[in-house]
Amino acid sequence: MAELGPGRKPIIMPHYPHMMAEDVAVWTSFLQKEPNYFDEVWYDVHVGQPVSLPVGAPEYLTRVADGVTRKRIDVVARSGERYFVIEIKPYGNMVALGQALGYHKLFCLEYPRCFPAIACVVCNVIDIDLRDTFQEQLVVVFETGSQV
Repeated sequence: MAELGPGRKPIIMPHYPHMMAEDVAVWTSFLQKEPNYFDEVWYDVHVGQPVSLPVGAPEYLTRVADGVTRKRIDVVARSGERYFVIEIKPYGNMVALGQALGYHKLFCLEYPRCFPAIACVVCNVIDIDLRDTFQEQLVVVFETGSQV
């Protein structure tokens, strides 16, 4: 069974592991608004299966494939006993919704000790047409209100 390992304090940093610049701005804005919401965070959490390699592939290649071809969750966060699987996007759209749902499912399969986790999107603003869909799919949305 996979373990998350030691987490980090949710503090503002100049950059976060494997996060694009536009996502860094969104996450930093969230942390500024909600500095004490999460107790602990993990960045760039790998889930899912790596690409298939031919039978007999060298061990080093298997390790490389495992490290670079699995899906990556932007942030996993813990607040008390609750875990959040977080997708960060400037705009809470269909892509963000799909990623949040997909990552959430894979995370729950791979980290059952953290179940039940909460699917979450942190964005500047949500697509108004999808607000009800996010709620129906039980995806929590944190909007920073920053300019897109």
